[in-house]
Amino acid sequence: MNNQQGFTLLELVIALAIFALLGLASWGLFDGVVRVQQGTTAHEREFRSLQRAVAVIERDLMHVTGQPVVLTQAGLQLQRSHWRNPLDQPRSERQTLSYQLENGALWRESRGDGTAIVQRQKLLDEVRDLSWRLFDDEAGWLSDWPAGQHKNAPMALEVQVSVGRFDAIRRVLLMPGSRP
Repeated sequence: MNNQQGFTLLELVIALAIFALLGLASWGLFDGVVRVQQGTTAHEREFRSLQRAVAVIERDLMHVTGQPVVLTQAGLQLQRSHWRNPLDQPRSERQTLSYQLENGALWRESRGDGTAIVQRQKLLDEVRDLSWRLFDDEAGWLSDWPAGQHKNAPMALEVQVSVGRFDAIRRVLLMPGSRP
């Protein structure tokens, strides 16, 4: 009677081969999960950036002082009031804002009345396309709104942007004083 103690060399080689195959399969699964998680994180980061930019524009529109709102091919310009003063310095009640697309980036420039200081804020990177339109209750949607050409203030602003992995995101924002 032959009592065998331990494993044969062939059994050990087969066991090592099985463990190696399981390790390779696990690595492939782990690598796939990590790549999906990285893609999801990048998508979320781009979406939050887009949300922040639209929130800044919407906040500015809530404080628009009426005329003049100017929309040209170069960008959008408007005036707002009630702007924050974190240093409690005396400042004007009005602020002139402009939004411009420059080298694939959407910029917001602000200047207080009577000051030469311009503050620039980059709202979005990787902008492929940007269009603005204003709604007039008589003429409808207009992509050109020169200063002094319209007797009424615009009722709404449409922003359409293609940025990052998002194509043609459209947002319509009501102007203050417009009826819903």
